[in-house]
Amino acid sequence: MAKSVETITICNVTYRVQRVASPEAFLLPVHFVLHSPRGRRYLLIPSKERPDRLVGIAPLTHFSPPRMPPFIGVFFAITDEGKLVIAPADA
Repeated sequence: MAKSVETITICNVTYRVQRVASPEAFLLPVHFVLHSPRGRRYLLIPSKERPDRLVGIAPLTHFSPPRMPPFIGVFFAITDEGKLVIAPADA
């Protein structure tokens, strides 16, 4: 049986979710990579303010200016099952 592809929908856009096997092996501790339908990638790294939450960043390249991810202000969380979800707003 084929493994289903995990997706998450943010602002009416569905992103494909790719889990990183060993996040601490890189310069940035990337836990997940979101792939947009347009072919762009967004990295999910721990937030400086809330280490239990993840924030999205766009990877920097040497030939393009920095760009903001389309989901500014959205925090992500990892469930007990290891799935990526949008974190609830804190009171």
